[in-house]
Amino acid sequence: MPHALLVSGHPRGSGAEFVAGLLGLLFPGADPERLRQHVDIMWLEPESKSRVIRVDEIRNLIEFIGLTSYAGGWKAGVILFADRLNDNAQGALLKTLEEPPPRSLLLLLTDSPASLKATIRSRAQYVEVREESGPADAPWQPVVLDLLRNPPLRRGVEMIAWTDRLTAPLRALEELAAAEETARQEDVTRARLESEFTKADKGVIEGRVASRVKEMREDILRLIQLWQRDVLARASGAEAVPANFPGEEACLAEQARGLAIAEAAARVAVVDEVRELLAHNIREAAALVRMARAFSTPVA
Repeated sequence: MPHALLVSGHPRGSGAEFVAGLLGLLFPGADPERLRQHVDIMWLEPESKSRVIRVDEIRNLIEFIGLTSYAGGWKAGVILFADRLNDNAQGALLKTLEEPPPRSLLLLLTDSPASLKATIRSRAQYVEVREESGPADAPWQPVVLDLLRNPPLRRGVEMIAWTDRLTAPLRALEELAAAEETARQEDVTRARLESEFTKADKGVIEGRVASRVKEMREDILRLIQLWQRDVLARASGAEAVPANFPGEEACLAEQARGLAIAEAAARVAVVDEVRELLAHNIREAAALVRMARAFSTPVA
């Protein structure tokens, strides 16, 4: 067993499933549904509105895995969305990756491994996990795919209507995230044999909800961008079968027909522009209309 794994996979999808399976081997007999509460496993993920994992959190993790196992076996630390480690946190983690405690395992899980420093990546064994579940089953996916299959006409009213339909699932993310994180914290509270949330629990839920909303919004933007990459690949003749949406070949071919490569590339790039605008708290409707305009089809 290596002392550290860098797992490339979605932290709510295939990557999480891989990590759960591996932890099940390290901690035989542990209830898979209770791995989050296991006494010898510590989990870290962005919990602040900034979606950053800070150095003090990494120091707590390092101290934790350096302690003797309560069960007499392994100690494990799991960092979800490891690409959100800030520079100081990555620096603090580096020494432990170089000189790990015995019978300890660090799992760095991210779908953006290139965002980590090369020194971190080189000191962990790399594992790439194919995405087969998780975000693909998200409740917003049917709406977003329907919008991608049916881009608006290049008329103001059509583009605004398309934007409004895309804005709706984005606005629903906060309610969805609140329900998920509240249920998750209830499990923690029950494990502590308590019946009510503390003030600290409520703060944790609030921070995690803000983080989850940004995370799910990024999943939506990633889905849109992957669709446009398939359109670009078809327009340039690079791929006969779409790499990301093989079941949508006919629709993608229709959208790529007669589309200049430069215009198809601009469609991919506009998603990054919208991502940057949203990161700077530009109103969703104002940012998303850029995509509606870029994806729109000329009026006959």
